[in-house]
Amino acid sequence: MTPLRCPSCRGSLIASAEAWTCPRCERCYPLEEGIADFSGGLYYDAFDPSVELSAESRRGLELEFEGTRRRILHYYEPRLRETHARRVLDCGTGNGLAVDLLNERGFDAWGADLSALRKHQWRERSRRDRLTVADVASLPFADASFDAVIASGLLEHIGVEERRVPGYEVRPLADRDARRLRVVRELLRVTTSDGVLYLDFPNGAFPIDFWHGDQPGEARWHALSEGFLPRFAELTALDPALRVRALSPYGRLQFVQAAAHWWGRAFSVPVAAFFRLMRIPGFRWLARTALNPFLVLEVRRS
Repeated sequence: MTPLRCPSCRGSLIASAEAWTCPRCERCYPLEEGIADFSGGLYYDAFDPSVELSAESRRGLELEFEGTRRRILHYYEPRLRETHARRVLDCGTGNGLAVDLLNERGFDAWGADLSALRKHQWRERSRRDRLTVADVASLPFADASFDAVIASGLLEHIGVEERRVPGYEVRPLADRDARRLRVVRELLRVTTSDGVLYLDFPNGAFPIDFWHGDQPGEARWHALSEGFLPRFAELTALDPALRVRALSPYGRLQFVQAAAHWWGRAFSVPVAAFFRLMRIPGFRWLARTALNPFLVLEVRRS
């Protein structure tokens, strides 16, 4: 049975060759090449397939594919098997490759993203029928649909305004925390009562951001008061009723883009050793501190 529901009224949907239709509120959501679009045409980006992407953009998209393989196969798949998760949502799935990989390995995997570019990319995915264009704050899925939800590199982009011209700039919105809390609660809404939500993002308490520079893999210094990258304490403060545990990012990060720079090659070995240390009982607390450049958080309901 499909977990898809109307994101407006949570009613059941009826499928046709062209659309999913909600009999309760009479809304219609188009199906294009098997991809369900619940966005109402309101994407977070602008994409014109007739305009050629820049060399920088193409390079960034190419690097994403190998990054997705490492993220899923080296890090999250072992955890999903440990927790006996069967149905999985990759939220903010980007290129959608994670959904193909997980379904190939026996999971019932779905993906969501609110991007016109990603929707265009998804035409190449074998399981594009499991990919949905949707707002993360109003997902088109029934309550408690998923044993595990993964949201990689998503939360930091909620409640902020970003621009990349001429260089990368970001500022928090006045209602940043309210927006982030709404997203976390929505992700937990579609997670089973004993399921797990995985959030990962660069650590706002660490002074260097290796992921949001002017170029792919370029580092930038950022003020700790910038208000962009979340911190462990900030997430736990959003809702004290949540159980949040920081995990070691060992295996999640392999410094492939950073290795293009001398500092990336110099620091990759000692940082990997530090990540391994975080997996040892007695040192796991280091994962939630400012010494860790990348947070991976396991979130459960109390």
